[in-house]
Amino acid sequence: MSSQTEPDMPSLRKTHRGIISIISMGDMGAGIARLLTAHNYAVLTNVSDRSEDTKSRAVSAGALLVSDDSLLLEADLILSIVPPAEALGTAKRIISASSSLQQEKTLPVYVDLNAVSPKTSKLIAEMFAGSGIEYLDGAILGHPPSFSIDNDSWTVPLLPISGLVESFLLEFKEVFALLNTKYLGEEVGKASSLKMVFATLSKGYAAIALQSVVTASRLGVLEELKSSVKEVQGEGEVRRLERIVTCLPPKAGRWVREMEEIGDTHEIEGGWLKDAGIFRGAAEVFRIVAEDTELGREKVDKRKRGLTVEDVGLVVGEGLERKGEDERKKG
Repeated sequence: MSSQTEPDMPSLRKTHRGIISIISMGDMGAGIARLLTAHNYAVLTNVSDRSEDTKSRAVSAGALLVSDDSLLLEADLILSIVPPAEALGTAKRIISASSSLQQEKTLPVYVDLNAVSPKTSKLIAEMFAGSGIEYLDGAILGHPPSFSIDNDSWTVPLLPISGLVESFLLEFKEVFALLNTKYLGEEVGKASSLKMVFATLSKGYAAIALQSVVTASRLGVLEELKSSVKEVQGEGEVRRLERIVTCLPPKAGRWVREMEEIGDTHEIEGGWLKDAGIFRGAAEVFRIVAEDTELGREKVDKRKRGLTVEDVGLVVGEGLERKGEDERKKG
């Protein structure tokens, strides 16, 4: 339960286009909250068990801090935007909170926008069966919403969704248009499938780029690697390499589970044999950054290390050296 006095919900309903609950307030959740509040939607969230940074981010995004009961009783939609490892636990939490509320009102639609495999999405859908809460499979492709003062417009990621029936979704036509949703059909898991293969290209490249940079750093040829990429593939590819490698460290811990979910997708739905899968290795790459280097303690908006590819190569290389020494001692 939030310690803050909860808002006057009837007044919110009268003065806003709708009420949307968001769990939780990471960079993406806060970005979507800003987009919604800028278009006169009330946004509710529960951050009572979160860090002070998260609480501050929620308030800055215009979200109202409430209890789980209010998330369910007052909202039209609940958007779940949590790290993949928390997707199942978040669904269980909402189902538990709804158990005593089913008779009070029609409960909101739960939209799972997390980076999980179609297998996991279908499992969550089964959990919601009989709960009184409709389930919608979804995903987010792209970066958090951002507003350009120069263009007086928003840049919004693509949100594919699947499940339910299209006529049912007409009730949310306006907010779904604002969120740039793309309806893929009634099959639960289709949106998650798209997320997994999309992230295969983006985050798969990030794991490869990181390994290349760190190994080049340890071999003493990082500058030569960058200059060669520029000469052969152009300045744009160098900038892409630098951007991806320097942006990933604060996200590495969250990406571990996402790589595992991608691996499941390729093996279970894609038919690839486990020996042919590369994403278990990608998960380990990100795990090393998150757990064995000081980059794992970096926060997106409070960076101190890893701001250049040279520093990423140095810090991760030091972590690999320590890890190797520990393994040798154990052996």
